[in-house]
Amino acid sequence: MQPAKITADTDIRQESILRRYMDLPKLLDLLHTRSLYFRRADGFSDRLEGALFPSFRQSLDEAFAQKEVPHGADYFYRRARVGNYVSCWTIGARDNMALWQLYGGVKTSIAVTSTVDRLIKCAFAWNRSTHLHKVKYVDHRRVRNYIMGHYTDVLQYKSDAYKYERELRVVVPQQDDGWEHNPIGIWLALPSVDSLIRSVVVAPEADPSFLAAVRELCKRYGLTAPVRRSTLSLVPV
Repeated sequence: MQPAKITADTDIRQESILRRYMDLPKLLDLLHTRSLYFRRADGFSDRLEGALFPSFRQSLDEAFAQKEVPHGADYFYRRARVGNYVSCWTIGARDNMALWQLYGGVKTSIAVTSTVDRLIKCAFAWNRSTHLHKVKYVDHRRVRNYIMGHYTDVLQYKSDAYKYERELRVVVPQQDDGWEHNPIGIWLALPSVDSLIRSVVVAPEADPSFLAAVRELCKRYGLTAPVRRSTLSLVPV
């Protein structure tokens, strides 16, 4: 058996700091399962997740009509969404207020920080093909230049309405026979929670009791990474 491939876009730096915003139950799931959760690509709320560019859709359907390819655009679209799992991260160490508010609110949300290098090291333990993509934000109706050869390729793009996310996404394909029946989510085991987590940041308006509770939770599960409050909670002097 050949080893699984781990690939990353050329403009991704291994030392880049990443954030994953979440609510408390998701942090508990991460600590308790010692696994990183991946959601099937069609499970996200964005209607354009995995959408095909109109020009690509037309080219694919024309090639299918000429029997140059085995499937048309609708099949490609469905397989790209159902046959791939995604973990979403935000690039950069600075706070993103929009994401604080989106993932649980500015009082009860949490951000786990990591690095690209840590993610790659965890991926080696999964023994699965893994792709790291720096998301390109586009107007799907206007894209003309693109490269599409794999079912994962469309997941490099998102609507430019989501630019504020500054997303790096980890894509794990599950394209074997029976992909149509893939579960909505999978958990991939981590060597340890400390191997992934660099720090835990608590929302800027969190009560002191919430910060204390998060620290106690992390301690109970053996996480040695520091737990701190967002810098947005500090008043410059």
